[in-house]
Amino acid sequence: MTVDLATVPPIASESAVRIREILRRSHGAFREDWLSHSFRYDRRRAEEIARAMELAGYLRRDREREHRNNSPFPWYSTTDAGRDLTLASAAKRIKRETAMTALSEFVKRVQLVNSNRNYLYSVRSVAVFGSFLQDSDRLGDVDVAVELKSRVVFDHEHKWVELFQQRAQDSGRSFSSFEEEIFWPRREVLLVLKSRKRSISIQSWRSFLEMEKSKNFRYKVLLGDANEIRRELTSVRRKQQRESSAERLEGRFS
Repeated sequence: MTVDLATVPPIASESAVRIREILRRSHGAFREDWLSHSFRYDRRRAEEIARAMELAGYLRRDREREHRNNSPFPWYSTTDAGRDLTLASAAKRIKRETAMTALSEFVKRVQLVNSNRNYLYSVRSVAVFGSFLQDSDRLGDVDVAVELKSRVVFDHEHKWVELFQQRAQDSGRSFSSFEEEIFWPRREVLLVLKSRKRSISIQSWRSFLEMEKSKNFRYKVLLGDANEIRRELTSVRRKQQRESSAERLEGRFS
């Protein structure tokens, strides 16, 4: 069952939304100083938040990683409760009928993007997961994973850079850096797909593949090669299992 963020109390004075963001961006494990670098906390504050998340049951101290890496900082791994929180919804609960309508409209926007070659990215794959696939009449937001594919070849002469910058300039928006200009064609498509709908939660394809998954995790492919996607997920899971096994063995013999 998807966790409702409204029922999750603050942790170390940090909102449930921020705690969920930390868990999502950590991809299952992190070193304590990563909190400082990624969220601009000082060392003492990062330590306070990590320990509070551990006390709340969302993290566990990963001493095997610490020993294997001879780490000067504590390592933490996400627990089952933490994995559930990464899928938690901040939106109000919605009826299944409303969720189905939101998803149907989302698919239409995907088709719109893919039929309009003015967009420099197309949508290659879409998968829905989370509470939408559970047997419930009241749902959280609709979780969809989206894989984008550039319509522009990333050539060695970097002609694609000019095309991306031109697209950014044609948007009429202001950009504070070169990176923002280059990222605009991708962000443009994501904004179109999102369409300011709170009921739709878009996750990157990498996050979908690498996120910690419970045993009863389910997904449904809406666009793309279902067999290829299954192979991708299987490959990532096996890699994660190998790495986990290697870490345990190294922890025993080091």
